[in-house]
Amino acid sequence: MNKEQNNFLFDEKQTKKIMRKAKFWSTIKIIGISIIVTPIVLVAVWYNLRNLSLNSAVEVMDDIWFYNQISSPNVQISKQMFDDNLFGGKIKATTYKVLGDKNRPYIWEPLESDYNLFGTISHDYISDTIQIEGSESLAETNQIESFNEYTGDREMFFYHPKISYDVYKDSISELNQLEENTLVELAISFDNAYSFDDIKSKLPSNVQVDWWWVDTFTGEGLNFMKQSQGTIGAKSPFIYGFQSEQSKPKARRSPSGVDTFISNIEYLRGRKNFQWEINQVYQSLIGKNGTLDSSDVKIIGAVVTGTPKQLESLQGQTYIKASTFGVISNRK
Repeated sequence: MNKEQNNFLFDEKQTKKIMRKAKFWSTIKIIGISIIVTPIVLVAVWYNLRNLSLNSAVEVMDDIWFYNQISSPNVQISKQMFDDNLFGGKIKATTYKVLGDKNRPYIWEPLESDYNLFGTISHDYISDTIQIEGSESLAETNQIESFNEYTGDREMFFYHPKISYDVYKDSISELNQLEENTLVELAISFDNAYSFDDIKSKLPSNVQVDWWWVDTFTGEGLNFMKQSQGTIGAKSPFIYGFQSEQSKPKARRSPSGVDTFISNIEYLRGRKNFQWEINQVYQSLIGKNGTLDSSDVKIIGAVVTGTPKQLESLQGQTYIKASTFGVISNRK
């Protein structure tokens, strides 16, 4: 073997050695960079997911609050809390009712809703009611009394003015059986659909109105209900309205209850939650001009609260077709 061949073999061995060494240190470098960068990336991913989850929680709480404003007769949210993780979480809300002109809060059932990372409610928790058959006449017409499964209180129900019922409940006539210091929640159903200003002028001035029931039923829905003479429970997914300006302690966001009702609907139309429900309400209300304004909002019932003596002034009011008790509280 000549000298040139020896040099060539030497260079090849050296080259392989150098390459192995370079590869080794390159691997060490990659591992070192990965050890440093990976935690930073994971922290960044965690931080972004955390922020997205928190933002989603806030958006979902807003959606629930606004939807509650138009869908829960005399039920207001007092506080909302969230229990989140990187992929969503759960919203918990405490609620109360307002009883009487002293604005006595009455603790009501909590609400719970699950939401995903992108702020969509995946499961809206609605508790069921306890149903107990009342008198024979009521049972025969599907008017079964219901009680809240959380508080045990009687649930109100309403009668639609366009449906002819064989039997109408008249709880106003039973007010004289209650003690003087009792606070009563009463659902009243009107004989017709009225404009907001018109019905406000009819009600006695000493009666506290806490919630107004708006007619959002379509002809198809009413035809279905007429077949069974169905009443509309306060926890029905098809009952909508708005809190009265008299209802405290929550301050109203605008001076007019009707305007607030409309603005809440418009707000929810642009949100990702409750879209089906809001579109149904919107389509049932809009006038021939294709827009929703205050003249399209017709009132067919209300929730009033107060002492038996205050509510007795409703006796004999011809525009009241029916009335049913809700919460009856003896707390002073």
